[in-house]
Amino acid sequence: MPRMCVVALAHRVHPDWPRILIGNRDEFHARPAAPLHEWDDGSGIVAGRDLQAGGTWLGVHRPSGRTVVVTNVRGAMPDPAKESRGALVSDLLRGEGRFADPASEDLPRFNAFNLFAVGIDQARLLTNRPVPLIMPLEPGVHALANEPVDAPCPRAERLRVALETAVRTGTDPASLLDTLMAEDDPALFLRGDVYGTRASTLVLLSADGMARMTERRYEAGGRPAGTTALEFRIG
Repeated sequence: MPRMCVVALAHRVHPDWPRILIGNRDEFHARPAAPLHEWDDGSGIVAGRDLQAGGTWLGVHRPSGRTVVVTNVRGAMPDPAKESRGALVSDLLRGEGRFADPASEDLPRFNAFNLFAVGIDQARLLTNRPVPLIMPLEPGVHALANEPVDAPCPRAERLRVALETAVRTGTDPASLLDTLMAEDDPALFLRGDVYGTRASTLVLLSADGMARMTERRYEAGGRPAGTTALEFRIG
C-alpha cells in the first residue's frame, strides 16, 4: 500500500487558492513508483503511481478537479485479503468504479486508513479507525497522519499549524514545499536509508480553475531525486 504519512489541507480559506494540499509520502525506498504524471488510461487522473499495486496515494482528476489523498493508520496488521486502498483513491478520483461513492459500511473492507476527498464544492474525511466514518469538512485547515482521527498526532498538528500560518500571513503557496517540508525538519521529513520520505507534493487549485501540482522526489537518505511540476485547467 502506498503511504502518504502526513498531509494538510486548506479548504476554502485562501482568497486566491481555495484548495491547498501539501504532504509527505513516506514509504520503503525499494518499493517502485512512477513520478507525477497524467495517466495514459483515459481516466483523467494526474498522480504518481505505485508500480507494485497499481494505485496511488494522492491525485487530482483533471476533468472534475476532485482531489484525494490517503494515509495508512499505524497499529493495525495489514490483511492482504482486503481491498486495495490505492484502488479506493483511484475510484474516488474518477467518480467511477465500485468505490466511487462509498458508504460507511464499505469502509471496513479496506485496511486501516484516513482519507481526504475534496471536490469543487465540498470536502470529506473518510476513515475506518477507530470506527467507519464519512464526515463533511467545514472550510478551514485540516491535517491527517498515521494516527486514528480521535487520537492526538503532533506531526499532523505541526503541519496543520504551519499551513494555517502560511494562509493567514499571505505566504506565497509556492514556497510551502521549502518552508513546510524542509529536508532538515526531522518531524516532517524522514531521512532513512531503508524507509523514509519518498516525495513531497503540493497541490494548488486557483479560484479560476487552474491546478498546479509539484512533486519533489527523494532517494534513500533524503537525497533529491527529481522534481515534476504540472499546470493544467480543470475540466
